[in-house]
Amino acid sequence: MIIAETTLTPETGEYGYLLAFGEDYEWPPQWPYGWRCGPISSDTAHILTDTDTGTITITVQMHDEPPPSETDPAWGPAEEMSLHATEDTPVIYILGSGDFEEAEPDDGPLTLPTDQVPAWIRMRLYCHTPNPEPGVGDRGERHLIQLWAAPQQPPVHPQLTESDLTQRRTYKEDFDQSAAAWRQ
Repeated sequence: MIIAETTLTPETGEYGYLLAFGEDYEWPPQWPYGWRCGPISSDTAHILTDTDTGTITITVQMHDEPPPSETDPAWGPAEEMSLHATEDTPVIYILGSGDFEEAEPDDGPLTLPTDQVPAWIRMRLYCHTPNPEPGVGDRGERHLIQLWAAPQQPPVHPQLTESDLTQRRTYKEDFDQSAAAWRQ
C-alpha cells in the first residue's frame, strides 16, 4: 500500500539525475548505458532521461510492502535495485555540467518507507516518454519511482548489448582520463 507520494517537475539536462540515500554523492564514474538506472555507490542511483534540457515529471511513491507491478502498457519495463539508506531523507539531484542541483518535491521533502536507518530500500523504476529518441525540450517524459524497505537483493535490468558495453568502456576511459588530468 502507498504510504506517501510526492511529485517533482524539475528541469533536467542531458545527464539525468541522482537518487541519493546518503550524504556522499559524486559524479557517476560509470554510465549505465543499456539501463535506465545504475548504482554509483551502495546508497546512490544514477537515473538516465531521454529529455535533454527540458522538464520531466518524477513521481516517488513510498510503500509499506512490495507494490504490484504496473500494468499500464505506457510504462516501459521495470528496473529494480537495492540501495542502502544512511539518511532518513532521500534527495534527488539533477546533474548539470559538472554540478548538482537539488530538485525540490512539490509536496515537501521525501521520506523513507521505514523509521530506522541505516536500512536497505528497494527501488523500482518505470519510465515513459512518448518519443523515446533523445531530444531537447518538454517531451512528456514521466518517471515512477517506487520505494519500500526490503533486504538487499540482486538488481533487475535488461540484458546488455555489445553496443552498451562498448559505450560503458568508452565513458569509463574518458572519465578516468579526466579524473587523472584534474588531479595533476
